[in-house]
Amino acid sequence: MVDENIQYDVHNYEPVNKYIEDQARLKRSASTWRYAKAITLIMAGLGILAVLLAWAYYLYKKPHRLVSLSEIEKKVLQNEERLIDNERRLPSEKEVQTNTLSNQIQSNINKKDQEILNLKEQLKNNPANQALKEETQKLEEEKKVLQDKLNAQNKIQTNVIHFKTSKSKLGNQNISIVTRLHYDDPRNLTPNKITCYIQFDNKDIPTIELGRENDTSFYFSNNNKKTYSINDQQIINLREKYCLF
Repeated sequence: MVDENIQYDVHNYEPVNKYIEDQARLKRSASTWRYAKAITLIMAGLGILAVLLAWAYYLYKKPHRLVSLSEIEKKVLQNEERLIDNERRLPSEKEVQTNTLSNQIQSNINKKDQEILNLKEQLKNNPANQALKEETQKLEEEKKVLQDKLNAQNKIQTNVIHFKTSKSKLGNQNISIVTRLHYDDPRNLTPNKITCYIQFDNKDIPTIELGRENDTSFYFSNNNKKTYSINDQQIINLREKYCLF
């Protein structure tokens, strides 16, 4: 039996397999990188969202700290307008004397009424007495003059404010401490309300309203305190010393 020579070819696919493995590894690496980048972006977005939510919550819980410049300017303008409207007063001598004068006039009118009544009683018994008629007419004319004076006296302007001013310094600024004495009726000797404020000679600095006797609250911005070297205790000391409560 003749030996047959079997021939065969041997192919080396190792480079091809290596290439395939390398490509698969690259794809896996690319996928992993994409996943990592997506996760990083998601975490960054969540972090920014958390910061924004925290800031919104802070603003919601602390609204009193958000005082706009326009609101401060509005309050200052309102104070200045109120001061201008209140620039009305009578001389202090007249304020003191008005009540006494009105009482005196009214007392004289009452006396005239009594005298007229007495004369009319006499005229009933002696209606032809010309002297009594003339005296009665004279008293009635005098009463009318007194009544006109009393009416004029009672037409004095109401809701007047008397101002008492003291000069001093606050920080390095010259100021006036002004007490307002409010009178519903100027014939009264005692004011029905007393208020006080500090006005700076420097018109760029806003007025400080110091309230009433039992209301010690006042507003002066921290920026102004820092700019003009002023603190709350200085303002309180001036209030206690100069306001005429």
